[in-house]
Amino acid sequence: MRVLALADDLSGANEVAAVLAALPQHTDGDPVRPAPSVSATVRVSPRPAASDDAAVTVVNTDNRRGTPSQAAGRLRAVLAADPAGPGRTLFLKFDSLLRGHIGAQLQAVPGAAPVLFCPAVPELGRTVRDGVLHVDGTPLVETGLWAAERQAPARTVAAQLAPAPTRLLDLGTIRGAGLAKALARAAADGAVAVCDAESAGDLERIAAAGLAQGFVLAGAAGLAAALGRQLGLRESGPLESLGPHEPPQPRRADVLIVLGTASAAARRQAEQLAAAGVPVHRLRPEQIHGFALEHRGTVAVTVDAAVDPTISDALTAALTALVERHHADRHLVLSGGETAQAVLAALDVTELVPLLQAHPGAVVSVAADGRLVTTRPGSYGAPDSLLRILTAMHFLQDTTRKVPS
Repeated sequence: MRVLALADDLSGANEVAAVLAALPQHTDGDPVRPAPSVSATVRVSPRPAASDDAAVTVVNTDNRRGTPSQAAGRLRAVLAADPAGPGRTLFLKFDSLLRGHIGAQLQAVPGAAPVLFCPAVPELGRTVRDGVLHVDGTPLVETGLWAAERQAPARTVAAQLAPAPTRLLDLGTIRGAGLAKALARAAADGAVAVCDAESAGDLERIAAAGLAQGFVLAGAAGLAAALGRQLGLRESGPLESLGPHEPPQPRRADVLIVLGTASAAARRQAEQLAAAGVPVHRLRPEQIHGFALEHRGTVAVTVDAAVDPTISDALTAALTALVERHHADRHLVLSGGETAQAVLAALDVTELVPLLQAHPGAVVSVAADGRLVTTRPGSYGAPDSLLRILTAMHFLQDTTRKVPS
């Protein structure tokens, strides 16, 4: 069984590839480089590939930006050019914080296939109860996690998906004997089945019931992981049985870390980097344009400013130009899907092969030229996130150095 997943930004694309392919998570003391359970490729843009026999193919539609109608049109176009088809299951990956034009894209799913949606990622504290997304127990609308957006989130998942028609399947339904009937009613009504979930077990029940009734599954990494387990992707056999998927060998190089967010979490992560001896340049937005990186080793650049959605596009462009000037032969750490998409497009990187996870959501991949690229959603990561990413990247280069100088 093969999977085609469409993700609306690049960090989400790598994240869903990691969970569908059951990528190993790096831990200190790993004696050998672990092998993924199945082959996976991530297309940085929605251009069709010349050939693709990977078990997991993820296409970045870059649909987080633009208008709802543009996002729906791009999704239709991608599916028309590269349909799932028999023997290839479709998964739609969206933001676990509900950013982006989700409802319009769910309505754009072609054919008569019904759709279910669940953004829960319980291992990250993101759960859905009574149709409300909670983050560590707090309703999303009461957190500051949409500070970089131009508007606040809706209170309920259904309201955020508007104008798509929805039907809520609450926890009692998910955990009870009537799940199959509730899904059938949603399908008959032409409604998106919005599912509560607070545990991995809830997601397993949703994935199993949805697959059994021919639903297209849509949601975040939690549901993708459950889908992978239901399809038995981890037991697919050796990579050789799926074609020539030996990834390029990572080359030895230093690392350029780019944090395109001014969040409190990013500041704490940058502080730990600096304490470990990595030079960290904290730049105000007006300083980024024309800034010259003089340090030749591993270095980090972060934005020193309050979150301001009105300048986000200009900020992404300035950071991309900085990377173009100074990436040299460095490996890259790119935090945030928009930043990652813009940088890799500028460097003409069209495809990535995911290798391992530094931690959930932080995926280390390799490009065709041997450059390692780590992406991570901007909202992810504990204070030691960037140190763990550096450790994993050096591990892949067969070096014992954990933090380069």
